[in-house]
Amino acid sequence: MDNHCDKSSVAKADELNHIDDVPQNEKPNDEITPITSAFAGLTRAQAVRKFWRLYATGLMVSIGAMYSGYGHSVIGSIIANEGFIEQFATVTDPETGAPALNSTHVSLWQAMNFASQIIIQLIAPITADRFGRKFNMWALTVFLALSIVLAIVAKSWELILCSRLVGGFASGLLSSSIMIYLSETALPQFRGALLGAFSLFFAIGQLFLAIGLKILKDTTPLKFRNIFLLRSPVWYVMHDRPEDAKKALRRLIGNVEGYDFDHEYAVIKYETDKSAELQKSHADNQWRAFFTWLNIKRAIIATLPFTFQNFVGAPLFFNYATYFFALAKLDDPFLGNLVIQLVLVAGIIASFYLVDTAGRRTLVIYGGIAMGVLCFIVGGLGFLEANTATGAALVTLCAIWAFIYAISLAPIGWISLVEVSSPLFRAKSTAFASIIQSASGVLFNYTVPLMLSNQNAGWGQKIGLFFGGITVVYLVPTILLFPETKGRTYEELDELFERGVPAWKFATTETAHQRSVQLRLGQH
Repeated sequence: MDNHCDKSSVAKADELNHIDDVPQNEKPNDEITPITSAFAGLTRAQAVRKFWRLYATGLMVSIGAMYSGYGHSVIGSIIANEGFIEQFATVTDPETGAPALNSTHVSLWQAMNFASQIIIQLIAPITADRFGRKFNMWALTVFLALSIVLAIVAKSWELILCSRLVGGFASGLLSSSIMIYLSETALPQFRGALLGAFSLFFAIGQLFLAIGLKILKDTTPLKFRNIFLLRSPVWYVMHDRPEDAKKALRRLIGNVEGYDFDHEYAVIKYETDKSAELQKSHADNQWRAFFTWLNIKRAIIATLPFTFQNFVGAPLFFNYATYFFALAKLDDPFLGNLVIQLVLVAGIIASFYLVDTAGRRTLVIYGGIAMGVLCFIVGGLGFLEANTATGAALVTLCAIWAFIYAISLAPIGWISLVEVSSPLFRAKSTAFASIIQSASGVLFNYTVPLMLSNQNAGWGQKIGLFFGGITVVYLVPTILLFPETKGRTYEELDELFERGVPAWKFATTETAHQRSVQLRLGQH
């Protein structure tokens, strides 16, 4: 055990678990974890009730996603607004002769947002590891506020482009700030629910935007700041600051009966040290260790559900929903978008229960299959004459798609970013995975308007066939590589990846941690 770990806490942990030291030559799958949390046996409901303060803190941190939900979708929604078109139109519609937005400008607005995400994601893991997760949260807030100000004062399409660039900086900081903080402070029992709460507030931000546009009033997002928020205890442990780590734990946990801060600190310390030892066995420095095949593989797996969002049609159904509905001759495209956002929020609320019961892998795979089928059906509507019936069918199909998305890829896309990565390299892995997602975002958000618009490809609803096809292709690596992570500690995930357990066997494979918990519970 590391010298920084209190001897008393280690002794207490040994007494609690009654587990003999494991010989150094034992394989990872034969080990018994020497330290486990005293609350590892709690159910999710019991954990939430007992650690309500920690759970509430996580929910407050998640509120920051409302900023991003609004900022991410504002351009894709407002481009169907008549006043916006009148202000920023630079071409005429080839069919009606009316002023119209240049489809290239529309593509650039969204593509620039994702391109700037890639730039900031190259820097974000460095600042997150050196200055802390909270530093990145402040940077996110500054960039997002600046992007909103630029959008408000914009009189030309070029300034809107600048606003999108700055907004992309904010979006690129999400994974290395809010998501990492939540993953490091939440208990395994409710980690999925808290990470899913991020998706809920993201959707609420989109919903407020849809409501504001529907009633033709300006919407200014409410600014929330959590000045009192402490750094992550895990970050303090990684920087050998035990007293600060325990102080952060006390502030986050509060007065919980039976909670031994020294012992629970020792658990965090053990898991962090174990991860570090594992990585040092592969390389002698962090960056070299990160670029080993195992860690790169984990980063790629981490981005599978997140990047799947783009392949399954999120840029179409969310970022360009009103534009899509307008081109489909829907009477009220803003109402159609509002319906989708309401369904999205309802679905994400349901996901709080499903991600920790049905599981991540099940929802991603079967949700992906269902959304692919719906994309094909939407594409089929493109061969029919546009009328009231086809318009109603389109909104209904999109609403069903949105609900399935809300209980699967919406929360799990974010959850997988921080769950699958190694604790020691979480900032680096999430940045690497986010860059992959952002790169695909640049591609789709630039090309979707060009595919839809009659100024270019003019596919209209037939674009659903395209997204249905690439969804089928993307399902193959997802089925082969994406594992079940619900209820697992980060130490367990390290062990399973190190042992090379196939993705489809993660849920049923017993770990050293499970044997340790069973042994401890059997002695009480």
